[in-house]
Amino acid sequence: MARPVQLAPGSLALVLCRLEAQEAAAAGAEEPSGRAVFRAFRRANARCFWNSRLARAASRLAFQGWLRRGVLLVHAPPASLQVLRDAWCRRALRPPRGFRIRAVGDVFPVQMNPIAQSQFIPLAEVLCCAVSDMNAAQTVVTQETLLEHLVKHHPGHRVWHLIIQSFWMD
Repeated sequence: MARPVQLAPGSLALVLCRLEAQEAAAAGAEEPSGRAVFRAFRRANARCFWNSRLARAASRLAFQGWLRRGVLLVHAPPASLQVLRDAWCRRALRPPRGFRIRAVGDVFPVQMNPIAQSQFIPLAEVLCCAVSDMNAAQTVVTQETLLEHLVKHHPGHRVWHLIIQSFWMD
């Protein structure tokens, strides 16, 4: 069995909500992308030239994810995350434009247990996928082109030509 993988270690979650004026303006518009909100958050805090620690910490942030309902996940070195925590406690952390920060908190790593794949690939699945891919690429499916496709996309199987020849109908 594969070893568990930790997802999002050393991250902070920022719970954001739109300002009322922004909510009304965006009623018919799409929700902004998480990366756009992240960039706006970084910009807002990097402009705090009077607080060089906060500006430096903001520049070291990395986008970790965006959850629906306005939760921005960010990652940074531990010292930078501490600067953000301190800024939040002192009410100095600036929200992205059009938002208000409702809460900031540490995210405990989520553990993922990888699922092992078998070595078996159903032949019918491989052939159907290959023909579908070739049709999508507008490639004529012949015995030769199918064999080339299989050798290219499933290397290491030296018996493709025998399998194709045995199934091919003239």
